[in-house]
This record gives sequence, structure tokens and C-alpha cells, in this order.
Amino acid sequence: MAKRPLFFTDAYLQKLKREPGPFKKTETAAGRGEGRLIAKKAAGGALELYYRQRTPYDKLIKLGTYDAPGDLARIRRKLRATRARQIDTGDAKAALQAEKRQKDAERRKGTLEQLCSIYIDALRAAKKESTDRVEAIFRRNVIKPFPLLAKGKASAVTADDVKQTLARMVRRGVTRQVNLTRAYLHAAFEHAVKSDNDPRTVAQAGVLFSLKVNPVAAVPIIGEYERTLDRTLSEAELREFWNALDAAPLVQRQVLRFNIALACQRPTQLLRADWSAFDFDLETENYRGPALLLRDAKGRGGARDHLLPLTSFALEQFKPLRDRIGLTALPFTTDGTKRLTLETLSAVVTEISKALEKSHDIPAFQLRDLRRTAETMLQKLTIDKEVRAHLLSHGRTRGVQGKHYERYDFLPEKRQALERWAAHLKRIIAGQKEEKIVAFPAA
Repeated sequence: MAKRPLFFTDAYLQKLKREPGPFKKTETAAGRGEGRLIAKKAAGGALELYYRQRTPYDKLIKLGTYDAPGDLARIRRKLRATRARQIDTGDAKAALQAEKRQKDAERRKGTLEQLCSIYIDALRAAKKESTDRVEAIFRRNVIKPFPLLAKGKASAVTADDVKQTLARMVRRGVTRQVNLTRAYLHAAFEHAVKSDNDPRTVAQAGVLFSLKVNPVAAVPIIGEYERTLDRTLSEAELREFWNALDAAPLVQRQVLRFNIALACQRPTQLLRADWSAFDFDLETENYRGPALLLRDAKGRGGARDHLLPLTSFALEQFKPLRDRIGLTALPFTTDGTKRLTLETLSAVVTEISKALEKSHDIPAFQLRDLRRTAETMLQKLTIDKEVRAHLLSHGRTRGVQGKHYERYDFLPEKRQALERWAAHLKRIIAGQKEEKIVAFPAA
């Protein structure tokens, strides 16, 4: 007697579910074009349903686990879709695996917020001075005002998205920071491209961005927002600023005066220094005396030491800080626990500038203009260009020569330059007339 055709029903599968395994049952009476289900159960396992892909390898494709009556209808829908994929591709299992890989890759694609965060982490790892500023600009101009864009895939960001982001700043009256935001976004996308192609990212199953183009590249810089940085203070203006500092809080006042005495080093480098950076009795092959060691992380090639002799004039400006704080706290702090910030110093300079503009008709200036002023005055003092470069940490020779062979620290030359600078400042502060410097021709 011939066996009755077997067609899976909920009642039949419920019965199979209760039977002990192992066993395998195959439908023999499925509808035309429906495909046949295979039920398998291991010893002590769940009841699983499969589709047999009719290929030379007869692969089984798992469709799901049967647990409740509603599961059968869901599994048959998946069966029909699998058979259709088999007809279209010739290998449903391979097609499913390819789709899974594509979905996995899609899940791994990073968001714009992650792209910005990874770039900031890279800046922080390289100890770049701009790290905090870049992070603040991203947060203020991109992440907070455009949360949907920030949470979306970075690969979906278009040039139009970038334009809308910058346009919001323009409408608010922001000027130069528009170009800064554009520049930092461009750098972040470029970093993401490199990260995607880094074998370490792939090996660690890290976030991928799958960028085809840098969407920021198509958005032009706004030329009229590129302010020319050429403001320098005259001797009279510098004297008024120095005297106006008397009204500033002690810490901010003395930090600014101390930095001016050091020929205006980069404030971010100075504010990062702790007490270990000070050596009040340094002795080297060519220098003996107090010194301050700053870490210059600006530019490529990693951080480097920047050693500065401390003149008696500089120590005179530093003494009120040391007397107030002592050696137990940070040297540049208002509360003993947190470092003084660049924004705090900048705000003091801006406030004084506004007051001087009203009282003395002095054109506005900013913190950054003090460094340019010092460099200009050092030039007028005929300080050698190379000595100025080392004194102000303007960079180093690139390549093998700079990295391995140029090790001279220029400490004697720096001390001489700072002593001349101190004498120059004292004359300015005292209101004495400028001495005429005569350059004698070489013999």
C-alpha cells in the first residue's frame, strides 16, 4: 500500500515537536512551486525547518525553528522567498550569505558623529593642541544642531548636507569659524578614508565608513571670511595693555605677563605645563640656570621638547603665582585643581581691548596678536631669524637631518635673546623712548 503524501501542518508539527530526536522528516505533497520543507530534530534539541537547495551539492538552508502554530506560516513565506532567490541566482545559500555580509557591513558603517569622534581621538592621541577646540566646534556647529545628520551614516552625508550645516552658521552671523568648521570636517572625512584602509581597523572589526568621496571637498572656502592676521601692537599700545592688566584677576594677570616675558609662547603649551616642567637649577653642557620645559605638539612628527631659559624679569612675573599657589598645586590655576583655560585668558585680553578701544582709541586686538607683536619686536631688535624660530618654536627641519642630527638646543642664544627682550619690555613699560638700533655692515 502506497504511503500517503506528507504535507506539514501545525497539528503535525506540534506532534513532531513532542517526539524525541533525532529524526528527519521531508514533505512529499507540497503545492506546485511551493518547495518542500524538511523537519529535523537532534536529540534533546528544537524542531528546525529547512529547505533543500537542489544543486549538485544539495545544500540545506535553515528557515527557522518551529515552536508555536504561527511559526509555520512565517516559515512558508520564507521558503517561497528562498525558492525565488534560488531561481534568480542559481545558489540561494550563497546569495543569502552575500546579503548577510552586506547587512553586516552596513551595520558596521559609522555615523557622522562616530567619524568626528574618531578624528578627535586621533588628535588627542597625537597630543594636538587643537583637540579641544575641534571637539567644541563639532559639538556646537554639527552634532547638536543637526542630530539626525549626526546619527546618520557618514557615507550618506552629501555636499548639500555640509552646505546646510555651514549656512546655518552664516545666517547666525558667524564668519571665520565657518571656514574652520569646514576645514575640520574635511580633515575628519580624510582621516576616515585612511581608517577604512588601515588593516588594523579591519582586523579589530572596528567601525568602517565606506566613503566613496569626501563630501566637504565640493564645498568651497568663503574667501571673504578668511581674515588676514596682521594686527600687531605698537610700543605705546603694549604699554597700555601691560598697565591695564593691573585690573585683571591676579592669576590671569601674572600668567599673561609671564608669557609676555617669555616672548609670547603659545598659550596652550604654557597652560599645560605642571611643576615638573620647571627646573630652577638646570645645568647642561652650555647652560646653567632656571628653565621651563614646554611640549610642542603643533605640526607633524609628534610632540617635541621646547626648553626656555627663565630670565630674572620672567621670574619676577612668575613669583606672585608661586607665592599664591605654592608647589602643591598646578602652576597655572585659579582653584588649585583645574588648569587655566585658553578661553579664560582670551576673554581677559578681549575685555581689556574693548576698554582700551573706548578710553584710548586703540584698535581691537586679541590674545593671538600678542605673539605676532613679540615676533615683530624681536625682528626690530635684530634677533637672528634662526634664534627667533627656536625661541618661538616655529618648527624644525623636516626629514632625516632634522629628526636625527640637529640636536643643538640653542639655550645660550635663547637666553641672550630673552635678556634683550626683557630690557626692551622694561623700557616700554617705563615709557622710555625707543633706542635707535644701528646695523653695522659686515667687515
